[in-house]
Amino acid sequence: MSTLLLYKEIKALNRDEHKSLKLKTTGDCRFAESTHIVPLAGLEFFQAARAYPIVFVGEGESTSPIALLGLKEGQNSYLQKDGQWQANTYVPAFIRRYPFVLAQGEDEQFTVCFDEAYRGWNSEEGRELFTEAGENSDYLNEMIQFLQNFTAEMQRTRQFVATLIELDLLAPRTLKLAHASGETFMLRDFLAVDEEKFLQLAEDKVLSLHRQGFLGWIYAHLMSLGNANQLFEHYLESKTSASTRH
Repeated sequence: MSTLLLYKEIKALNRDEHKSLKLKTTGDCRFAESTHIVPLAGLEFFQAARAYPIVFVGEGESTSPIALLGLKEGQNSYLQKDGQWQANTYVPAFIRRYPFVLAQGEDEQFTVCFDEAYRGWNSEEGRELFTEAGENSDYLNEMIQFLQNFTAEMQRTRQFVATLIELDLLAPRTLKLAHASGETFMLRDFLAVDEEKFLQLAEDKVLSLHRQGFLGWIYAHLMSLGNANQLFEHYLESKTSASTRH
């Protein structure tokens, strides 16, 4: 999955060129309104599992965990009409880092970049990126630290996925969702931990997962799958409101 999902015009941050740039932070997440999946770091599983189904997508080394935000492409069920994220719901780090991103060059070095297309940029009001002296502002340093932590956690998550693949624990899964109204929905084309294989793991393998901090992530992922019913509710509501408008 592309780590540049959401981004339209990525530009490297330059202290001379962007000295007067400010970011108006309003909590408006409309930039993610047509995003139905976002990558998730393993460390986020515990909080994310309370709201979203956490599933795996991709093949081989490209396999990654995602938070499912909607049952169909282009639909984010956790975004309110005013552009704010649903109240009392965990906001994935992938969303919170926007409009910033770390880009890795051929020399393995990371460069701080931003999405120039984001409408919160201006030179009049908001969070300053640089001081009068041209130094990084406290806000920018906080964001850089956040980006570095996120990048490190995503690397650890890749190790987690590689371990699941090595233990042959990931398997294609289909969820059949049913509503009291009689409507049904089949959620396909994703991977999940095979519970039977997981329960049959040798004790040394389970201990190794525990020591790496991966055991809890597996349980959080399995528990989160029940949130698909909540997404189905959102899906039916959006269908009803769409037919009402027409």
